Amino acid sequence: MKSIVGILLLGVILISCQKLKLDSLAFPAVQLDAYEFENYEGEQEIDIPQNLVVTAPNYELVTMSSYDAVNDETHTIYGAYLGDMSTIASDTIILYFHGQSKHMDAYWDRTSLLANLGGMHNYGVFTIDYRGYGMSQGTSTEQGLYEDADAAIDWLIAHGADPSKTFCYGFSLGAIPTIDRAAYRTDFPFAKIMIEAPLATVQNLVNSSTLGMSSGFVTTLEFPNSEKIKDVTAPLLWMHGIEDAYIAIDNGELIYANHGGTEKAAIRVPDCDHSQVPIKMGYYNYMDQVLEFIRE
Repeated sequence: MKSIVGILLLGVILISCQKLKLDSLAFPAVQLDAYEFENYEGEQEIDIPQNLVVTAPNYELVTMSSYDAVNDETHTIYGAYLGDMSTIASDTIILYFHGQSKHMDAYWDRTSLLANLGGMHNYGVFTIDYRGYGMSQGTSTEQGLYEDADAAIDWLIAHGADPSKTFCYGFSLGAIPTIDRAAYRTDFPFAKIMIEAPLATVQNLVNSSTLGMSSGFVTTLEFPNSEKIKDVTAPLLWMHGIEDAYIAIDNGELIYANHGGTEKAAIRVPDCDHSQVPIKMGYYNYMDQVLEFIRE
């Protein structure tokens, strides 16, 4: 999410507020011919100790179908299951929705930390690439995020996952489908949700610019997370860097205040920018705090 404001505002100047073009720029996906996962040498969101990185054969690349209702077509999207797929029905699982940029490779260290909560390869972690990201087909849209999240949930259901043992974690952009599906996907209610550096609304991002324009002027995107969270009753863990320069912490504060459930916890991390929560907390402390929330 870190470049979305700049991208949208620059687009206003360069292409005369052609909203659909601006919306497409909000998803800086990078397409791949193949995934590298633990062998990825590009820039990671974080850089964890090598002993914590999940390596082959402890994961499996999978595909699923995501229905595009607007265009009445189906896209093949890719995911990775970190863990033993033969024990999905009995495992505790974390469904992880990654951030705005690149693809699953760039978030491999993040998903590895979650797989190792409470011990090496202790939890199953399921993550996906949205449309247009990595090897996934199609083009990302706001509605597409929710449809891709549904495809991931459908995949878990088809493989026997237990919703009472399934936790959903969304980082940055990933908080959007996390909140939406926690609010409205009633046939697979998550046990708990975790959101890191979430956006309240697109208007909040525009308000942080110096131009003071309406979000409707620059984009058709809305992402009304601070309203949708009112319909979420699952226990919530919210984490946010106090010095987040990309999605200011007041976004998370609003979401946290509006949460519709009775159980919630907040971790406000000092001297911490947008992608730095696990780094500034310390990897092992971060893992302990997330694990405590899951188990309590």
